[in-house]
Amino acid sequence: MMMLRSTMIAFAGLLALGAGRVAAAQGPVPAPGTPITPATGKVIAPEDAAPVAQPPGEAIPAPTEPAMPMETLPTTPVPGAVAPYPGAAAPRPYPAPGAPAAGAPGFDYGGEMMTPLPPPPKPLAVSTISRGPWRGHGWMALRMTVTGPVGGELGARPGVLSLGGGVDFGWRISNVLGLGMGLSGQIHSRIKVREVGTNDTVRFNNGMLYWDAAFLRVFLPMKRRFQPYFEVGGGLARLNHHAPDGSGTVGSVRSYGGQVRAALGFEGWVSNTVTLGFAGTYRLNAFRELAGHGPGWTVGHGMQGVIELGLHW
Repeated sequence: MMMLRSTMIAFAGLLALGAGRVAAAQGPVPAPGTPITPATGKVIAPEDAAPVAQPPGEAIPAPTEPAMPMETLPTTPVPGAVAPYPGAAAPRPYPAPGAPAAGAPGFDYGGEMMTPLPPPPKPLAVSTISRGPWRGHGWMALRMTVTGPVGGELGARPGVLSLGGGVDFGWRISNVLGLGMGLSGQIHSRIKVREVGTNDTVRFNNGMLYWDAAFLRVFLPMKRRFQPYFEVGGGLARLNHHAPDGSGTVGSVRSYGGQVRAALGFEGWVSNTVTLGFAGTYRLNAFRELAGHGPGWTVGHGMQGVIELGLHW
């Protein structure tokens, strides 16, 4: 046991002695990065290093780095080459770098923003401007009347307060003037006749028919829905009445005369083609040699209240 321990100590001493001799032979340790020759192991300065001679007939190629594969990037299409959707205009190509920008027609980027406007047309004289109708030219009016007596001789003047009706047709020459014609009628009067030789009486209604051959209507143009008007005209009057003949028998007789129509009223527009109007109309009736009244003219006066529904086109 003692012998084994002594052997190990001696072996360790020999190892330490050999390591010290090797370190002394090698010299100092060079700094990191200094080139060392493989043959001697000495430090050689970079400027004193010489290339190692190669054996004749053998050429050692210089080391080359492996080529890296090139990356393929997606190509961007030219804007002008893109096919537009159906019906779209072809896109314009981008201008070249450095080229001046083209301005829109009519614009000057040097300072003027717009081209000057053409000169205005000459003003139009006010007298040459035509004033058309407010709602159409033609009209038709359905009329309901209430007729009563005002004065005059019996037979020509109305004898009762009665309802009547009629229709008018007209054409507006302008927004101020209109021409028309109409037809209307109502009960004019009522008489009682006693039969000869008896005490019995019979009642007869006398009817009046007016034909307004022409009337002129003057409108007062207003911006709102109501238009007042005044009208005047005339035509033919036919009186269907009863009168005794030479033998005393009462029979139906038709008498014809003239009549005058004058009215003051207004129209209110319910829609673009419909109006509702009210008017007061004066009637003058004149009959020559009216049956039962002797020779000469028989003149009477009446007044009518009128409600009319107008249709315009």
